[in-house]
Order: sequence, then structure tokens, then C-alpha cells
Amino acid sequence: MNSSYDLSDLSDSPFYEYLNTNYAPTDSQIIQIRTHLFPHEAELARIESLIADLTAQRARIKSYIAPHKALISCPRRLPVELVEQIFVDCLPITHNAVMSVKEPPLLLGRICSGWRSIALSSPKLWSSLHIYTPLISNEEIKGGVTEWLTRSAPLPILLSAQSNPITFPKTYPEHDTVLPLLIPFSARWSELRLTSVSRHEAFLLAAVNSPLLERVMLDFRDDLDETDGDRLFGSQIFFGQHAQKITIVSPNPSFVVPSTDLTREHITNLTLIWRPSDDGLSSLADSILSVETAHQLMSSCRFLKSLELPMYYSEVDLIVDPPMSFPTLESLRLLSYASTLTDTMSFFDGLVLSQLITLHLTIQDAWAGLEDRLSLLRCIERLGVRSPLIVNLHLECKDLPSTLIFVQNLHVFSRLQCLDLALWKPGYALRNTYDMIVETDFIKALTPTDELNVCPELKELSVCSQNFSEGVWMSFLQANLDLRTKFRRLHLQLWYLYDASEINVIDVSQFRSRGLEVVVEYTRVPTNSGYANSLSAWEGIERP
Repeated sequence: MNSSYDLSDLSDSPFYEYLNTNYAPTDSQIIQIRTHLFPHEAELARIESLIADLTAQRARIKSYIAPHKALISCPRRLPVELVEQIFVDCLPITHNAVMSVKEPPLLLGRICSGWRSIALSSPKLWSSLHIYTPLISNEEIKGGVTEWLTRSAPLPILLSAQSNPITFPKTYPEHDTVLPLLIPFSARWSELRLTSVSRHEAFLLAAVNSPLLERVMLDFRDDLDETDGDRLFGSQIFFGQHAQKITIVSPNPSFVVPSTDLTREHITNLTLIWRPSDDGLSSLADSILSVETAHQLMSSCRFLKSLELPMYYSEVDLIVDPPMSFPTLESLRLLSYASTLTDTMSFFDGLVLSQLITLHLTIQDAWAGLEDRLSLLRCIERLGVRSPLIVNLHLECKDLPSTLIFVQNLHVFSRLQCLDLALWKPGYALRNTYDMIVETDFIKALTPTDELNVCPELKELSVCSQNFSEGVWMSFLQANLDLRTKFRRLHLQLWYLYDASEINVIDVSQFRSRGLEVVVEYTRVPTNSGYANSLSAWEGIERP
């Protein structure tokens, strides 16, 4: 530093009176100003040169310190086992890992060579994989799939594959399948979840022996034939001795059931889901399980814990004698598309479900009369008496009067804690004033009084509706608070047709502050509906 340089105050400048003004100096004054600034500019240049030297010196010192500090950093001294566990904890928990360098586990190999070596040698990191099928035409992706699964050895692997939705007219190219890449590793399959499975792929799966497979989820296209049941679903891959949890989505779920009786007592969770065919032309009567077919399927799986079935009407009288006993069934979900409910009633009356905890019933038929509906609901009440452990009940029925009568008799479900009722959903006819009156009666039936509480153990109530009366809901909540019942949570899903600004928003803050959780969800009715596969290339299939 030049100690002879004296930085004067700005007010000491001989041109101070002209600074920060619009004054234009003369030629002679310009020469004077330049002469006056010369020592200041020289000092500025000297300081900037000094700063540059110091900056370079600082950079050299930092570059010398950094690698030495890296030698003594905590991550470098972590045991390999701990690093592996941290890596495993980075993996997604709701779906299988994806093939993206922006996501674990591939991301973990981009940090440093040491961690990359740990990642590549840790089988747990590669024991799950989601594949977006349209990408497998790329040879590099194919090689990546094989290398990924090879790294997972010797662990069981969880696999999912996502295809694009098929539109009509459709083609099913046999070469466009991921299965040839996966089958060599079938001995280690633990979970397999595939969408848009073609008939060709189904036959490939039927020939596979996968001894570790515990969970299967297959979403089929509509090219299966009714004669394929014995060949496909009698195979080990679908109902093998280790496959305990099976989910099948298909436009033709009736094709799942082989024509011959097969004993599958090891199966604990069975789900059959009907969806519309790709061209939208499939017939319910030809596609969904008849009651007798459902009986045949259930009779071969007597130790189920969870069962979901879509059912249609029978053309023959069904007599279940003696009643079927399911000593382990805890959850039953039944979607009835029947045009006559008599056989469905016989089906329910023929069940003995002593351990049933969750009952989910959807009545989709639009032609059954009120008497039939009431008879079916009476049948459900009888089931409630025979199944005293039911805690969770879901009911979806388009007919409000019969639903109201059912709700008024909920006392038969003496342990009921969670009640879920769909009073209106997209696809139902638009509600009218009469429906609102019935719904008001329905809420009043659930509102506890000093004399009567039809659900004394009720803790949670979910209602899906289109219209509502704010006052009747307020009375329901206030009554539960005043009588200090066990009720703690209300969830309302309210559908609206057009403008959300027309919604009369319920103020629930007063109840939340007093210990009740109240959730009001406003959802616009979709302009179109139907089966659509909305998963992206990298989202993966969400685990149940």
C-alpha cells in the first residue's frame, strides 16, 4: 500500500460545486480535471492489480487445502455398510425405481468413483425396476435393463412395466414386448406388475416358472379368448403355489376362471377388476363374472384375506348349500352389475364370514326395482349380523330411498367405525330437489340424539355427493360435539358441474378448533370418462 497517497473527502475537490449537476466544464477545466484525477486513477490500478494477485493466491491456497480436507471428511470415513443403507433409503418407496440419471439409484453413481463403486456392487439398489415399454426399442435401453437386473443378483426383484394405452383400431405387435428381457430373471421375480398385456404376452407368462413370485398385477388387453382360461390361468405364473396376491384387470375378467375346479388355498388376496374394452364394445353379460362363476372361483380359494370381484346376473338359480365359510376373509369388495338381484342375494346369504372387517358394495345396475334393491340391502344387513367384526363399510347405490332405509338400520353393524357412502358420482343422473330432501333425511338418520345413535362406534364418515344442505351438516357435527361421541372425522367430496365460483364453501374452522377433522373437497364433474392410462414414462406403477 502506498502510504503517501491521501484519499481526500469528496468535498475537498476543487470541482466540488459542479459535481452531480448539469454543469458542462470548459476545455481548460477538462484538462484540470484530468490532471487532478491522474494520481487517483494510478492508485486504483495499483489496488486492482493487488486484488488480482491476492485472488490468485487465495485460489492456490484453497486448491491446496480442499483435497487435504477431503481426506479427513466424514463421508469418506463412513463404513461401506452405512453408505449402502443410506443409498437404499434414497430409493422411492411408492413405486419401483426408474431408469433415469436424475433419480436413484443411477443418480448415486454420479457423485464420485468411490460411491459409484459402492452403488454398482449393492444388489438392494437394483432389486426393483419400472420400465416404460415404448423405450425398449432402443438397444442401449435393452442392454441397460439386462445389466440392471444382473446387478440385483441374488435378491428377489420387483418389476413393473408401463405401456401406452391402446386406441381403436389397434394392433398388437408381438415383438413390442419387454417380457423377453425379463423372463431370464423369472427365478427371482417377487412382484410383477404389467399393463396392456396382450394374448401373446400372456402365453409367454404362462410358460414361466417363477418360484419366488408373491404378487401379480396384470392389466390385459381385450384380445383374450374365452377358451384361454385353462391354459393361461391354470399356469404357475398366475396361480402358482407362491403367488399369494393376485390382481387382474381386464375387459373380460370371466376368462380368468378356468373351466375346471382348481384348489388354490395358498392365495390370500385376489382382485378381479373389469374395465371397458379398448373399442368400448364389450358386453357386461359376456365379460363380467356370473354369480355361479364367482362361486366356483371362491370355492377354490377358501383361505382368502381380501377379495374383490365384479359380478353380473346368472341365468340359472344359484343355491349355496351348505353356505361357504371363509374363516380368514377380512375384506370383501363386490361390484354388482346385475339386472336382477335375486341371485346376488342368494350369493350373500350363502356366505359365512366370521372374520370380515371391511365390506365394500357397489350396486351399478340401473334397472332393478326398489323392492329388489331393498331386498339386497336387507340381505347385507343379515350379513352384518353374521359378521359382527365389520368395522369399515362402503356403499355405493344409485337409489337414494333404499340407501336411506339401509342407513336407518345400521345398528346391526354394532362395531362400525368407518362409513363411506357414495350418494352421487359422475355417471349418475343429475340430482333433483327430491334427492336433496332424501339426502337431508339420510344425514338426519346419522345425526345422534339423546334417544338414538344408530352408529355409536362411528369415528369417520365419508360422503360423495352432488348437492348438500349446509345446515344439516352443521347440525350433524354440532350434535357429535354436544353429545361427546367417538366421531372424529368427516370427509365430504362434493361434485359441481360448471363454475367453481358458484360453490357455497362450508366454513369448518369452528369444528377443527374443537377437535373434529373436517375435509371438504370440491371436484368438477369430468367432461368425458373411460379407462385411460395416465402414468408417465418415469412415474412408475404405484405400489399398493
